[in-house]
Amino acid sequence: MEMKYPTPLSVATLFALSLAGSGCASVVSTDFGTDALYADLVASSDGTSTHATATLRVGDATSNTFVNLEGDDSLVITSGDQSQTMTEAYLGDIYFYSADFDLFEGDTEFVFSLERTIDGGAPDNRCSLPQPIELTQPKSGETFSRETDDITVSWTPSDEQDLVRATISGNCIWDEVVDADGDTGTLIIPAGTISPINDNDPQSCDAIILLERRRSGTLDPALSQGGKITGVQYSQQLIQTDI
Repeated sequence: MEMKYPTPLSVATLFALSLAGSGCASVVSTDFGTDALYADLVASSDGTSTHATATLRVGDATSNTFVNLEGDDSLVITSGDQSQTMTEAYLGDIYFYSADFDLFEGDTEFVFSLERTIDGGAPDNRCSLPQPIELTQPKSGETFSRETDDITVSWTPSDEQDLVRATISGNCIWDEVVDADGDTGTLIIPAGTISPINDNDPQSCDAIILLERRRSGTLDPALSQGGKITGVQYSQQLIQTDI
């Protein structure tokens, strides 16, 4: 049977689902000026295509008030001569927007534009993809003891200064995020770093190692509440984590 791995989008979706029961609310965009909005914008590539996502919130990074674009408001994303209006989806009160491109090369630029008539919007939010990344170690199906085994994560390094991050997640462990000390091609998740969800009854389970190159972009200054815009290349592998 073919294994289906979660992508960064599905990780974000699971996070959104967890927020759904945590006091989230939604508002219509036409009730607020652009200066009241906080943006999370990501262009994420697996080395074959790019999936772009966007969420808007009223307030700052701690806000759980999500924005539903209504009226003349829309999010448009452009790369080169390709342009798309982002598609809306929602989970309860959590509204998010997405688009897909058949583009993946390093340094490909994406421009997210919040287009409005209530004010000037935020038309100039830019990020570019880092160089593609390939996870070469560990291999699929390898088994590691959380207590006694280091996990060596390897990839082909680049000459860029982008952040490299490894995230390990599974249904019996807490997510663990480790940032590399430079794009050197190797990082180590030390034995004892990964914690079971249930200390009294630790379990073995499948786990995903997600390896990302991340490059920050620039936000339009009209988004005075701030936000994050990131270009990401990622690779992932399924392993087994034991007690």
